[in-house]
Amino acid sequence: MSPAAPRTVVETAALVRSGELAAREAVAEALARIAELDGDLGAFVHIDADGALARAREIDESVARGDDPGPLAGVPLGVKELHAVAGWPFAMGSALHADRIAGHTSTLVARAVAAGAIPIGATASPEFGRASFTASALHGVTRNPWNRDLTPGGSSGGSAAAVAAGMVPVATGTDGAGSLRIPASYCGLVGFKGTYGRVPRGPYHWGTAENDHYGVLTRTVRDTARLLDCVCGSDEYDRSSLPAPSEPFEDALRPAGLRGLRVAWTPDLGNAPCDPEVAAVVEAAAEKFIAGAGVRRVPADLRLEAACGAAYRTLSVPDVHSELRAAPPGRLGSVHPTVRGYGDAAAALDADALVDAHQTRARLVAALAEAFDRFDLLLTPATQVPAFPAEGPMPAEIAGRPVDHWGALAVTFPFNLSGHPAVSVPAGRAGGAPVGLQIVGRRHADALVLAAAAAVEAVLS
Repeated sequence: MSPAAPRTVVETAALVRSGELAAREAVAEALARIAELDGDLGAFVHIDADGALARAREIDESVARGDDPGPLAGVPLGVKELHAVAGWPFAMGSALHADRIAGHTSTLVARAVAAGAIPIGATASPEFGRASFTASALHGVTRNPWNRDLTPGGSSGGSAAAVAAGMVPVATGTDGAGSLRIPASYCGLVGFKGTYGRVPRGPYHWGTAENDHYGVLTRTVRDTARLLDCVCGSDEYDRSSLPAPSEPFEDALRPAGLRGLRVAWTPDLGNAPCDPEVAAVVEAAAEKFIAGAGVRRVPADLRLEAACGAAYRTLSVPDVHSELRAAPPGRLGSVHPTVRGYGDAAAALDADALVDAHQTRARLVAALAEAFDRFDLLLTPATQVPAFPAEGPMPAEIAGRPVDHWGALAVTFPFNLSGHPAVSVPAGRAGGAPVGLQIVGRRHADALVLAAAAAVEAVLS
């Protein structure tokens, strides 16, 4: 099945700001599509119809007064359940928090609302976002609108399914190891992970690994740029947050500015197995981009060390432990075995392991700094395997090689460790669902990465 293509973010906002479309109509359309389609997709875990319609009325009244409600005016917004919205359930996909209600709103959501967006409901995540497929004991299985037997990816799978099915034009997501880029890849969307700190994570984000990035999933690069321009900028609640760029991202989508840049392609970052069909489809898209954008292909000459996976896991263990440590012992049986594994690892964590992990991260950052002296953009698949069954598990083998939990994340999580900007943009289809091309740039070269994504979009459209 090929999902429907409703209005984009930019189209919806333009119509609402001009008075040609009432915000309440946009919301009603979104609610109707959710009612029609979500029964067998499982994208949403909570719907706030009353709140959305009330917000829409406020926007319509603003337009009627001659005011401008903002660059996201009337845009229905899905919110990943890892992002708090005051008064909404805040379970984070876990039965441990099934009854919890959020007492605050994420800065990302609050800034989108201030720009005119209308939160519709919460989208599904695996428990605490710790899987690349979206299923949980609390909410069940989320399915891919392109093929309901397959996963939309994870952990932002509910958001990806909602946007791909046309229920909403945009939904928030998180990316701790690929959780924006992998769902974007499997659902034919744009999933951008900015430089670490580009999208603020406040208030009350207590992660210690410094791998988590916030962002959105959309149908177009311009829609992503529009959202970024509304939500980026320093936040006193997030010590890692970066100032807003001097030029709006939406204004920086100039493919002509790419001409002559050095671009490298690698299917595997030097040591990761990659499904041959995925590699062929994505490399063909990369070649079309290189030819169409006038960039220059150069060798990648890059091999990331295998220790990065162990380092990532070590640095992530405390974050999961923070969610589990207060749980009554009798309740831990409801926790997914992968999540429990993090808890077990926390009990065995020592100072040597932490030091080794930080040193591995430092070597990775140095290796990438040297690599970006040789090229300006790095192209890879956004994941090395086609979409797999919706119920999971994650692949245990890729291209005939056995892999662990990190096998299908081997081309995404290194850029969470390093903090580099990376985007997945649709490249074609493999194995019954879409597959994405990942574009990685130097740290803080977010605008360049988005401009390249826009060029890929133009070349392949």
